[in-house]
Amino acid sequence: MKRLWPTLRSVGVVLTGFVVIALGTTLTLEVWLGGISYAESSLSDLAFATAGACLSGLLGGMVAAFLASRRPVAHAIGLLLPIGIDTSVFLASGERTDPLWFDLAGSLTLMLSAIAGGVLLGRLRGKTPKPRSPA
Repeated sequence: MKRLWPTLRSVGVVLTGFVVIALGTTLTLEVWLGGISYAESSLSDLAFATAGACLSGLLGGMVAAFLASRRPVAHAIGLLLPIGIDTSVFLASGERTDPLWFDLAGSLTLMLSAIAGGVLLGRLRGKTPKPRSPA
């Protein structure tokens, strides 16, 4: 029982970060752009969608890192699981109209941005080691 609360807290932190990512991507891709398509969207819409996905992932990672009492980057990395599940469900649903690489690149963008958000906030809070410079 002593170990249950920290585990549930960590799961809640990761899910909260994922909600931030989901809201940000929905706002960008669906509300502002009215949907995005590799074949039908303009280059400027694709660029805006990419920027929105990067910002959504970054904010989701930062939220997860901020809410984590310890190991902020590990909690941001934990976002890879719900993002991966969401991507897998979408790909398996048959609703995909774009090339597979396009959908996977979008998922990878969210994953890398979420990790970057965790690293960024961890560094700002002084909770991640700085990389060593080569001697």
